[in-house]
Amino acid sequence: MAFEKDTITACATPPGVSALALIRLSGPHTLAIAQKLAGRDLPPRHPLPVRLQLQNQDLDETVLTFWPNPKSYTGEDLLEISCHGNPLIVETLLQTICKNGARMARPGEFTERAFLHGRIDLTRAEAVLDVLHARSERALLAAQRALAGKLSDHLMADRERLLNLLARIEAWIDFPDEDIQPEVGDGFRSEVSVLLKSSAQLLSTAPLGHRLRSGYRLVLAGPPNVGKSSLLNTLLGNNRAIVSPTPGTTRDTVEESIVLCGFPVRLIDTAGLRASTNPVELEGMARTRTAMDSADLVLALIDRTQLVDPCRQEWDRLGKKVLKVLTKADLSKVSKEEGLLVSSQTGAGLDELRKTITHRLTENVTAPGSDEIAINARHEDALRRASEALGAALSSLNAKAAPELVASDLRQALQALESILGVGTSEDVLDRLFAQFCIGK
Repeated sequence: MAFEKDTITACATPPGVSALALIRLSGPHTLAIAQKLAGRDLPPRHPLPVRLQLQNQDLDETVLTFWPNPKSYTGEDLLEISCHGNPLIVETLLQTICKNGARMARPGEFTERAFLHGRIDLTRAEAVLDVLHARSERALLAAQRALAGKLSDHLMADRERLLNLLARIEAWIDFPDEDIQPEVGDGFRSEVSVLLKSSAQLLSTAPLGHRLRSGYRLVLAGPPNVGKSSLLNTLLGNNRAIVSPTPGTTRDTVEESIVLCGFPVRLIDTAGLRASTNPVELEGMARTRTAMDSADLVLALIDRTQLVDPCRQEWDRLGKKVLKVLTKADLSKVSKEEGLLVSSQTGAGLDELRKTITHRLTENVTAPGSDEIAINARHEDALRRASEALGAALSSLNAKAAPELVASDLRQALQALESILGVGTSEDVLDRLFAQFCIGK
């Protein structure tokens, strides 16, 4: 493959001016290029201060660290150059490295090489991406556990059990005259059941994984001047939305992100809902309804100083995704509507509101745990296929079907599990996965 011949390089730190930048170099010509840059031999795994010179002129004071194969991040010879984060210095270094036999790396190519050289499996490669993009502490902890091999260890243990079951049943199929016990009785069924429960356990974390990566959509809705923008600003802790006593100030959705209950939450302020013939206001209300329809939870704001809630039909239409909130708790009550009392002016009821939002958003996901694993959509699809195959194998065993049928189902389950780990994964799938990484990773 091309990766065995090419030497690649990239800046692993974000572009722009910074105190330091990190340039990576990986591949068969790494050591030769490194020695040419440094003008001396590089000791392995030992940071070496080097004053880099180009055409007898000083370029920068750098630190070079050489990691020989196979115990480097990529499994190849790897060089890391720490230099000052001046874009001119970084660009000059990259051009010089390329002139000496390297090429610029594609997004994710360093991690891809780590996978292809067996340094990590596909679950840990994906965990690298999750670590980079985690938007909450809980998401980061789950990604770090996957990177440490928690998901991989779970799947490898199941794979080993499946291989043992397949070996036993296929030995009986292939050598029926050798007095090998068929082992398709209660013990065999019990082991298949254990594997089925194990797959179901991982599958149950799919909603958690989706929420940790994508977060929730929390929409604030109601009539004009009910306090939507004020509540948004209060929850954010800054004046993101314009607050005015003039009705209809908000004409479009205003969105910001916060972290609630360890999950990223997208707060969406919306245009007020009321009767109107203004085309701009009508478009704003159409966008409000679109936002409500796609929301995970809608805070239905009701002005407790008003006798009638003009949006009651909207709340009835949305059903269980509505949480009614009575605003202006610091003012005299008139409305007979029920809901959580809050005041953006005094802060009254906000703690209770946050707790209720947390409960409503997370009631269908796994509670946090020290060994929390959160699978992604690709894992979910493969685990569902594995579970279906294991369920079919169990049904075949209970029906005393031919062992060939049981073996076929177990092989399908094995293939599904191995696809999560990256065994036999097609190049198209790998290309799509690693293309999501940033350059230099």
